[in-house]
Amino acid sequence: MGKEIPLNENKNIFYIRGYLLDVDYLIINEVGTVRMTVRCDDKAYEVLDPDFIPYFYLIPSEGISKNLLMESSVNFFGSDIQPTDIEEEERSIFGKKVNVFKIYVRTPSHIPKLSTEFMKYGTPYEFDIPFAKRYLVDKGIIPFDIYKFKVLDKDGKLSILELSKEDNTESVKSNGMNVLCFDIETYNPVGMSRSNKDPVIMLSYSYLSHGKKGKGVVTFKEVDRDFVKVVKDEKELFSEFMHILNKFDIDIVSGYNSANFDVRYMLERAKILKIKFNLNRFEGETKIERHGFVDKVKIAGRIHVDMYTVAKFISIVGAAESILKLNSYTLKNVYEAVSKDKKVMVEKANIYEMWDGSKSDLGLLADYNLNDSHSLHIVYDSFVPIMIELSRISENSLSDICVSTTGQIVEFLLMRYAHMFNELIPNKPNIDMIHKRLSEPIIGAYVKTPNPGIYENLAIFDFRSLYPSIIISHNIDPSSLCKDCEDYYESPVGFRFSKTKRVITPKILEILIDARKEVKKKYKKDKGNIVLGSQSQALKITSNSFYGYLGYARSRWYSREAASSVTAYARQYIQKAISRSEEEGFKVIYGDTDSVVLLLGNKTRKDAIKFVDGFNHDLPESMNLELEDFYKRAIFVGKKLEQNSAGAKKKYAMISYDGYIKIRGFELVRRDWSRIARDTQKKVLEI
Repeated sequence: MGKEIPLNENKNIFYIRGYLLDVDYLIINEVGTVRMTVRCDDKAYEVLDPDFIPYFYLIPSEGISKNLLMESSVNFFGSDIQPTDIEEEERSIFGKKVNVFKIYVRTPSHIPKLSTEFMKYGTPYEFDIPFAKRYLVDKGIIPFDIYKFKVLDKDGKLSILELSKEDNTESVKSNGMNVLCFDIETYNPVGMSRSNKDPVIMLSYSYLSHGKKGKGVVTFKEVDRDFVKVVKDEKELFSEFMHILNKFDIDIVSGYNSANFDVRYMLERAKILKIKFNLNRFEGETKIERHGFVDKVKIAGRIHVDMYTVAKFISIVGAAESILKLNSYTLKNVYEAVSKDKKVMVEKANIYEMWDGSKSDLGLLADYNLNDSHSLHIVYDSFVPIMIELSRISENSLSDICVSTTGQIVEFLLMRYAHMFNELIPNKPNIDMIHKRLSEPIIGAYVKTPNPGIYENLAIFDFRSLYPSIIISHNIDPSSLCKDCEDYYESPVGFRFSKTKRVITPKILEILIDARKEVKKKYKKDKGNIVLGSQSQALKITSNSFYGYLGYARSRWYSREAASSVTAYARQYIQKAISRSEEEGFKVIYGDTDSVVLLLGNKTRKDAIKFVDGFNHDLPESMNLELEDFYKRAIFVGKKLEQNSAGAKKKYAMISYDGYIKIRGFELVRRDWSRIARDTQKKVLEI
């Protein structure tokens, strides 16, 4: 990747080959201008797109004209805020075709003002899509895939002329970016550090830059460690940090809870010190913005990754068994769970005493500070590959993905495809609508509770991607709902979905599931490949999140009809699997959502395989009941404090014929129980 030689006489027009690292926008001459950070081999380039204009849509009320809208904006706002152009288009919303006005403006900040004013003339749409996301949606650029950018160099500023994706499927790997993990220590004589009084006393970093690794500590006291650089004072510590980012050409800056503490504290200290402090690569300022329920650090030309937020996300979606049951997501707990190693620690309350203490104390403090960055880098390497694959799959920027929920990831994909399908992106629900949705809960999965006891010779079968495959098989989407269509699927709860209408949710899921099949095939041949493993996890996370988004009260694409139909089909299919297996002489011990546990009894493994093959023959093409494994023995337990009760849900242990022990729901997999209790329970289960 890199800058290419011009192919014509105009030396100011040339190609660069690289990938989109991030996208934001600037205001240039009072006009909103998209800015891309394009990472090439030699450096990162700032590339502008001055031709992409901010806009929103309006479904006008009857009799409303373009001229009326223009006049209204001039009368209300004067000449400062008004549309630059209005075009007429035909789009659709939830399957219904509508005529709309596409209203262009000079800068994104004009959109909320104009869309609010125009509410009296119709219903505005897509007025709350951030400008950078708007650009990604419309242009279809996938972060981390390789593109050729044709650019014009005018007075040192690059503007995009053309964009073409490389024919091959090459994309950047996580170790192809320049990364710096950092941590600060602050003076804390009263326990909690006060940004208006207490200085940043140490800053450590661990980096990977152009294939080379390094680490160090910056402070302003003499420390007997060869990895420490001593500067004059706190101001110079800040300057040295900015210098390090530029020196090592850093693309990604990562901290742990750094949006809430490290970066925020340094920004507040910079104001007290009256110094200019930002982490930017290009023009702009480092700032902290609210993104949904979390804070996001914006750095022009670089990406900030807060590994605390990422670790919690990875745990919630179940993408890492090692941290699944952590009761506290401190860096120490996450690092030790991932690395199986002990982290260097000091008493946080004693940091100010160590700073004021002996040279030996300062050395120990520096060791601790450096170990924080080292530990963080290990955690970063463990989880960020999954986030990068989620960025590519959802076609959203990594800076957004690292502060997103699964619902927000799904929402962005739906935005992408809505634009491709010429559909309007639905508006977010208001608070009354949210409360109404919450008051009508959707019936969930079917569970056949087990009888407590010990069982031998079992098999587990589960439906592959049950909810996604139901959505695909029955074309479930808010836009395919119909009442008078002739060719349709009717769900067990009575809602009809057109068989012939091409809609976005099943289409996206089909792509995701097919992609995961291919990735899993490759991964079987190359176990341990972190890229393939991350791709598989990212595809699984994304596809499994679509059902939840359909039934999420704050969803733009909420559909009670669609979500309740999915769970109704799921209950129907799991009950069919149970009844069919019992008809063929198997005893079902347990059934839950998408899986059944069969007692083989005098049946053979061949009988079990024959049963599942016959059952799959009658399923829709996209659905499949798969063998998980055969198990030698299993224990199901009763509910706490209940005598002769049915077995507890999701609480059992099994041992396979090759010695693998599968444990679900027992306290030994929970880290908030004492080690002696967990070890004792494990020994009992093993016996």
